[in-house]
Amino acid sequence: MDLNADGKIDILSGSYSRQDSDMAGLFQVLWGTEAGFKQPEPLKGSDGEPLIVRASKDDTIDKICTRPTAVDIDGDGKLDIVTGNFRGTFAVFHGEGEGRFSPTASWLTTPDGAKLEIGPHSDPAFVDWDGDGDLDLLGGTGRGGVFLALNLGTKNAPSFSKGRAILEPVAYVEGDRLGDAHVTGPQDSTRVAVADVNGDGKFDLLVGDSVNLTYPAEGLDEAAARERLKAWDARQAKLLEHRGDDDFRELYQNLREARKSIVREESTGFVWVLYQK
Repeated sequence: MDLNADGKIDILSGSYSRQDSDMAGLFQVLWGTEAGFKQPEPLKGSDGEPLIVRASKDDTIDKICTRPTAVDIDGDGKLDIVTGNFRGTFAVFHGEGEGRFSPTASWLTTPDGAKLEIGPHSDPAFVDWDGDGDLDLLGGTGRGGVFLALNLGTKNAPSFSKGRAILEPVAYVEGDRLGDAHVTGPQDSTRVAVADVNGDGKFDLLVGDSVNLTYPAEGLDEAAARERLKAWDARQAKLLEHRGDDDFRELYQNLREARKSIVREESTGFVWVLYQK
């Protein structure tokens, strides 16, 4: 997006936390130039200070894990910054034009005044989903799924319904699931984009995810791997009873290393296309 209205595309990114006393996530921007992009730098508010979500000293969750997008949320012709966070709410830094943003955030709310919340690590995307002329919110979460909150207000004064799942998060299953046959749709840590992928005039969803896959180690079939995992789980349960011991960390690392002889684990992710009927 062109954050500072200079006719060049810029890159906006969030971060988890700046790891100091207030645990605040920053926004990074790579300003576009004729020759490419500048080095990343913290996005600053109109007061000249780095833009961060403010929260009370006793509750820092709202300002950790910023997941921003730039959008004209209030219809005034200026890009605003809307960011999700660890809690699952959405902070708004209103745009003042030419890459300047209010240093103080407000919050997207429901008609009763409560903060709109969809789930941890909320990730906002905006589109006129219901075709009524204002922007609705779709979002993914750390637990997976896709949530929709319709704008019940107006283009200039948005107010959102409570988020409802249009794609349910994948149910948690106890224990290891070997292979990848169970991965038939988006898994955890979903990120959402909206586009008419097949050109039929309807919005479709592009959903990125994260998934951990587990396979039997080389030389083992699934039955043998499951038997050895049972024994490994028993060893782990017994070791966890002594987690306060001085040598616990070393013993647990050794146990994790031994697991590699039973299963091979991969962390990956996919991009799914969900076509609207």
